[in-house]
Amino acid sequence: MPGWKIHRTAAAVALLILMALSAACSSGPRIITNSAPDFSVANYRTFGFFSPLGTDRGNVQSLESKQLIMSATRELEMAGLRRDDANPELLVNFVIATRETLQSRPSSSVGVHHGRGRYGTWGGYSMGMSTTEVVQRTEGTLGVDLVDRARNQLVWEGAATARVTDQMRQNRDQVLDSAIADIFAEFP
Repeated sequence: MPGWKIHRTAAAVALLILMALSAACSSGPRIITNSAPDFSVANYRTFGFFSPLGTDRGNVQSLESKQLIMSATRELEMAGLRRDDANPELLVNFVIATRETLQSRPSSSVGVHHGRGRYGTWGGYSMGMSTTEVVQRTEGTLGVDLVDRARNQLVWEGAATARVTDQMRQNRDQVLDSAIADIFAEFP
């Protein structure tokens, strides 16, 4: 049955590709958005940014803020808004938070058992060993707030939450840009 092996191999490869694509899709950030009941982007023409932003350090604009401003400006302009730092109708703010978590899970176990002795009597010994692996992980959240400047009221918010890896830290600008794009993909 040589043909059967080819089909089985092709099916196995297809299954691996499907699993890899599913893992890639599920590894993206979790996006949550919320808006005021009366919020419509059509009611606004301009936007600007809080000063200082939640991602700034005192009176100094952080590198993260600079990237977030560029990315959010692109997304809001694509939504039909225009940047106006002098008199914006919407003010944009960012928040970045990280949280350390510890996860534990059994990683291995070993057991040695001996059965009954002759005539149903206990005749043996028992030994067991289990280890637990503890992993520290960092989870990061990027939040975007849109505030109606005239009413001083939050009208829309979006957040992206994901596990922070060393690779993400090394590619900070790309990760922030992608997160902003993911958040604003849910913008009304």
